[in-house]
Amino acid sequence: MNKKNRTYRLVMNSLFIVLSILFSRLLAIRIPIGNVEVIRFGFGTIPMFLSAFIFGPLDGFIVGGLADLFGYWINPMGPFLPQFTLTSALHGLIPGIVFWYFFKRRINYWSLAISCGLGEAVGITLTPFFIHNAFGVPYAVLMPPRLGGYVLSFFLNALIMLLLLTRIPQINKLMEIE
Repeated sequence: MNKKNRTYRLVMNSLFIVLSILFSRLLAIRIPIGNVEVIRFGFGTIPMFLSAFIFGPLDGFIVGGLADLFGYWINPMGPFLPQFTLTSALHGLIPGIVFWYFFKRRINYWSLAISCGLGEAVGITLTPFFIHNAFGVPYAVLMPPRLGGYVLSFFLNALIMLLLLTRIPQINKLMEIE
């Protein structure tokens, strides 16, 4: 990869980090119980998925982790817990691995739905586990709204990704270059 492509990749991933922070911190619906944010529904994972699908799983991992770190520094929502940064990074890594190595970068609705769905599955398993261990919030409170949000995001994220990857010429061109 030449220097121009590395710089372009860095700039694009920086843009994805900023978009992820905006979508997850400012444009998300948050539901707190007591002092703990229990549910956050937003589209902060879409930029992580884009980075992972366009540039690879490692880029998605880095975008996810840095988006959580910078997002916390800009707009903290509770105490900093590094396990949530790991969860955010895995949101970018797992869909990238599935899309690149299992589906061989074939763009169709179901390959995107399964890839995004497995990434979101990290959020509905690890996040409640960490919230329960850190703050003692019972699983009966944490899981029902997350499962509902997971079903909605499973179909919606795949549709958004399909539209972005196929309808925007600049992104479509990036998919062909890599």
